[in-house]
Amino acid sequence: MDPLEQPYLHLHFPALFRSAIILFYQGKVAFSSDRFCAYWYVLTSFLNMSSVQLNAYLSIERYFLIFHNPFLIKHKIIVHYIPMVTFIVMPFVYVVYVVNFMPCVNHFDYHSWACGTACYLTHPVTGTFSWVFAIIAPLIVMIISNTFLIARVLYFKKRMMQRRIWYKNRKMLLQLLSLVGMLYISWMPSGITSIINNYYPTSISMELTFNWTLICFIYVATLFSPLTTILAIPELKEEIFRSLNQWTKPKTSARIIPAA
Repeated sequence: MDPLEQPYLHLHFPALFRSAIILFYQGKVAFSSDRFCAYWYVLTSFLNMSSVQLNAYLSIERYFLIFHNPFLIKHKIIVHYIPMVTFIVMPFVYVVYVVNFMPCVNHFDYHSWACGTACYLTHPVTGTFSWVFAIIAPLIVMIISNTFLIARVLYFKKRMMQRRIWYKNRKMLLQLLSLVGMLYISWMPSGITSIINNYYPTSISMELTFNWTLICFIYVATLFSPLTTILAIPELKEEIFRSLNQWTKPKTSARIIPAA
């Protein structure tokens, strides 16, 4: 995974885990107020939405980086920086609006993760649009762009008459599959369950949705992101193995031979 693809995943730990630890320890949120719940929900949703959408765009940008690098360098501000800022600002503005200004009343639960859910997600139209816009569409973009990238690389090397194509590109395949696989495991279950719950609610789907049971899967990508970073940076992996070998290598003390 490109290190630039996860600028907000690591923010989950200091920004959100402290509130979660307090909730799990006390059985209720740190501050029993709707204002705090709105803040926690906005922060959680914004970071999650932004990280997934950035990953989706950077999956497309990776293709240009490999096959159209001069174009990317020439138009770096338009192609790289502006979209990066857009996928940070746009989710924040959207989440702030739907949580605080939608014509519905939020009923936060002070004993649930992120105070339960906001009212806009329970509406069939806004709830479905939010999940599709925020999570499902970026995941589909990721798998299409990465599949196209892999196919283009393999086709190009086949035309160059290179042998053992799959073996030579196994690291790239492993990185892309691990990235897409972790994000799908993290988000697809909760996204599909929430959409189904908006149209055909059942006791099980409501329990999974409103108590954020499936949301625990989102931290799969957060917890395993260091491993994918190591796979993406060979120099870092070599340095880690070198340090481990030096640490585990038995130390031998020099023998002192007494003078005659």
